[in-house]
Amino acid sequence: MIHKSRGMTLVEILIALAIASLMTLTGWRAVDALQSSRDRVVTEAARWQRVDDFFVTLEADLRRASISEFSGDSDTITVLQPSLDGGIEVRTVRYRLAPSNVPTAANGFPSIDVVRESGNERAPLAEVQSLTIAYSLDGATFEPSANAYPRALRITMLPVGAVAPVERLFALR
Repeated sequence: MIHKSRGMTLVEILIALAIASLMTLTGWRAVDALQSSRDRVVTEAARWQRVDDFFVTLEADLRRASISEFSGDSDTITVLQPSLDGGIEVRTVRYRLAPSNVPTAANGFPSIDVVRESGNERAPLAEVQSLTIAYSLDGATFEPSANAYPRALRITMLPVGAVAPVERLFALR
């Protein structure tokens, strides 16, 4: 009488191990790709949030600015703001370009910070490759500088990592 054993052969075990190894390797690569994608999306979202914060802060400062004192050129805006409590104190707020703490961006281009200065406070708001500001006193034509509070302001910037420039138009008065 011949007894048949009910087990697996060595070849069957090796094939099962090979299949399990391939499935594990594929799963690990998929998880790694998802984590890398998530990190890139989080970094990109933070970068665009900083650009949005820059525009929101600038708009708030322009709305509070004294319309009698204003100066600006293609990369700097300087405004005077009255005190929030109605006092006589006036504060100068200046937006300008400054060298970044990161000398080059991820794509190899030089990186520049857009900085907001007010008194002793200095806050970098956005990291850009380029920034151009144009002013319109009549609401129709834009010039690279202004010594009076403009009717409109156009900012064109190329944020670090962006493929195309971002342009924002502010209608001020």
